[in-house]
Amino acid sequence: MEEKKYALRIPRAISTGIVLEAVEKFGLVLDQEKPTDDAFDMSTGLPTKDYVPVMLLRGDSPEILMAAKEYIYKKHEEWIDSLEDTRKMRREQILRKIKK
Repeated sequence: MEEKKYALRIPRAISTGIVLEAVEKFGLVLDQEKPTDDAFDMSTGLPTKDYVPVMLLRGDSPEILMAAKEYIYKKHEEWIDSLEDTRKMRREQILRKIKK
């Protein structure tokens, strides 16, 4: 398989499910950033800090990557907006059960 030419870093706060949707929809490759040398202790092989690799989307075209980025950010924004509604609905469900 040939190496994809362009890469887009995805912030850690973005849900993996949203990223996987974009990968499937836009035909991209999901990869992760290579760890730095100071991320792991050489003697034990364990992380020296809370190391979490950054997700990378790889593709052949910058236009496709930008379209995927817009899709991911739009979906993430919708998800954040719906969180408060979901919390409110869940609170009401719990209060109904408590009142019975």
